[in-house]
Amino acid sequence: MRLVSFFNIGLTLTVIGSIWIGILFFEVTKNSNRFLLDKSNSASVSLDLLGPGLGFYIISMDSYSGNVLIAKILDSHGNYYDVKKITNKVTVNYFKFDQPGKFTLEVTNISDKPVQLTAELGDTRVQEITTPAILILIGAIMLVLAGYKKLRSYTTAQPDEKSS
Repeated sequence: MRLVSFFNIGLTLTVIGSIWIGILFFEVTKNSNRFLLDKSNSASVSLDLLGPGLGFYIISMDSYSGNVLIAKILDSHGNYYDVKKITNKVTVNYFKFDQPGKFTLEVTNISDKPVQLTAELGDTRVQEITTPAILILIGAIMLVLAGYKKLRSYTTAQPDEKSS
């Protein structure tokens, strides 16, 4: 009699890794603001990011009616890390940064109508997610192998060819 099965270990590793990543995402460094941008106006959100990593920004408009925005990520030296034309109601983009510093998300309204939006800038902390992601991968592989092992020994009954 086995006390712990392959399936249970895989399920436990997957759950632990998922909770760990959820906690890391909850504690992520981020800054957000709400803006009302008139035609050709700009607004910005700034955040100090540490070390090399992967940053993100989320731009969400309250209502979509053909609005067009330009989103730019700049560092404290004025270097562009990302420039995107935003036409969706909600947009999520990522950018890679190599050094610590103050990063700014600048959003410009280039449409003819004013737009109400929320802009958020943050750090994904991708270095800290590696270990729980590996736990999830190992757990998922164990679940697949446990399922394969169970199905491999499963036989189906075939109907008799001589049915009268």
